[in-house]
Amino acid sequence: MIKTGFTLIELLISISILAILLTLSYAGLNSVLKNHSLLSEQQVKFEQFNSLFTRLHTELQHIIPRPVTTNSNTKVAALLIKYQSLSFTRLGRANPTGLSRSSLQRIDYFLEDNTLIKRVWLAPDNSDMDNYTEETLLEEVTELTFEALADNKRWFSTWPPVGATIELNQQNMTLLPRAIKVTLSREGLDDFTQLVEFPR
Repeated sequence: MIKTGFTLIELLISISILAILLTLSYAGLNSVLKNHSLLSEQQVKFEQFNSLFTRLHTELQHIIPRPVTTNSNTKVAALLIKYQSLSFTRLGRANPTGLSRSSLQRIDYFLEDNTLIKRVWLAPDNSDMDNYTEETLLEEVTELTFEALADNKRWFSTWPPVGATIELNQQNMTLLPRAIKVTLSREGLDDFTQLVEFPR
């Protein structure tokens, strides 16, 4: 009786083919896992964007045309836009204990060392400039811009606009735009832009 079976060469060829198939399968699986991880990371970042802009939108809906005075008696406009920073006065400070105090808040959003920070002053007028709370909102931010839309439909990268006279500059201290456009960039993602219209 003749015994049948695989020769050594056939076994080696089979093992080689199996190794190639396993390598291809691993590469495909690894690619799928990497793509899933990347999508998950981007989804988290977009959720952070949405949460941030929802919060900012809510706060800007309570903005009021009231300048504030620093402890050095310097007037600061109700809305102030500078390079990578936004500062404004709003109503709605929570008062759960019913204390006799102002319901105003002065809020700053600004970029520092690629980190978006929110700062809230506990008392907006004639107060200690160090008396505030600070919160880190987003990291790895590469660019942050604010633009204001005036009544004449012109966009301004700083606010309030500079007036031609001292009287006009004083009036501009309480001037609010029609809307603010916020653009935020993070590494590896497209720019995220939102328009916030002010109540009239």
